[in-house]
Amino acid sequence: MKKIFKSLLLLTFSFAATLPSMAQRWVEMPDKSTPMICISETVNEAPDVVEIFQNTQGVYFHDPRAPRFILVDQKGKWGLGLGGYLQAKIEYDFDNAVNNVDFLPSAIEPGAIPTQYRMDMTNSTLFMKLVGTNRLLGDFVVFTSGNWRGEGLGFQLLNAYMSTKYFTFGYTTGSFMDLAAAPNTIDYGGPCGMMFYRTTQVMLKYGFNWGLSMGISLEAPDVNIGPNDYINKGGQRAPNIPIFVQYDLKGNPNNHIRLGAIMRDMYYNDMINTAKESKIGWGAQASLLTTMGGLQLMGQFTIGEGIGSMVNNISNVGVDIVPDPETPGKGMLLQSESWYAGAQYNFGKKFSASATYSQTFLHSRKGYAANNPGAIQRGQYLVANFFYNATENLQLGIEYLHGWRSNFDKKTYNANRFNLSARYDF
Repeated sequence: MKKIFKSLLLLTFSFAATLPSMAQRWVEMPDKSTPMICISETVNEAPDVVEIFQNTQGVYFHDPRAPRFILVDQKGKWGLGLGGYLQAKIEYDFDNAVNNVDFLPSAIEPGAIPTQYRMDMTNSTLFMKLVGTNRLLGDFVVFTSGNWRGEGLGFQLLNAYMSTKYFTFGYTTGSFMDLAAAPNTIDYGGPCGMMFYRTTQVMLKYGFNWGLSMGISLEAPDVNIGPNDYINKGGQRAPNIPIFVQYDLKGNPNNHIRLGAIMRDMYYNDMINTAKESKIGWGAQASLLTTMGGLQLMGQFTIGEGIGSMVNNISNVGVDIVPDPETPGKGMLLQSESWYAGAQYNFGKKFSASATYSQTFLHSRKGYAANNPGAIQRGQYLVANFFYNATENLQLGIEYLHGWRSNFDKKTYNANRFNLSARYDF
């Protein structure tokens, strides 16, 4: 995938470099069956294509904006955009350092070094986006993107999907989340109680003109089980099935309520009795986003069992299924609650400030706490930031983060971080 992505980028740049004379005009070709591509500095030749680019721009803060440059076909019905952003970030940890580029309370450890300075560019993102319209599909999008957060600063796939009015299929963020109601943070991980995961999926979505929309998905399962001598992850035999319903007040997505649920049939291996077993995980979620002038309020609450890999703070600690202390070789599910509440105020188009508090809580059962006293029980996350849009494409930001980790043995550890960011979208 990495080689293909690089090759496509090189081809696009090489081809675009040969087209400066075509700017703002169409070039006729003798063979009418051959598609002709040109670059235009105006939107007049392809208003429908430009509108699709704008309407399908990601709602998540870390999603790139609509591309600055578009290749448009001769009829103005297809457009290929190339864009992304470059982000430089400085992190300074004090009063305990978090050994992770993302500020996860679960990564706060006793005996950590007191201070740490780090610079990071791995959030920088590139994407290619094809949009168009036809009688069968209506408006559609083909989108692929990635950043450099893979192993050894390698390229990491973020999105590779096709989306139409009713269907989305491919690899992208899951349906059991509400990214429109996620707060803005320089910290790429975001609030510890936020649901966030990526998966391959097929989603059916239908919206009504009066603001109600609903959807259901079949998602590729990914079960996270921590290292132990009793159970391990088995081959999965059933997809995750999330559903959601959302109501936009007066048709405005900036004022909405969303309810969601998910079911997971998770398989694991019993290493004691050499058997294959399964557990049914579930989750329920409610989220809110409301806008009143320059003020935005947002929040989310999630409860469930066997959904730890979808929760920011505990996605890396292997608690989808845990060993049953009373029956070696058998697995069990732990209940968790996660939530966040935040507010953002926009001081015109140039300045914005926000603050968010978030928490996750993992419940014990059957002696799990006694057998795992150093395992995380509660994570708390506080963030406050300020952003300045220096130009239309350059955004500067400063952020303070404070995190708490509380284990089942009642010991608590704290950490602090300052972030500075400069992001340029293109």
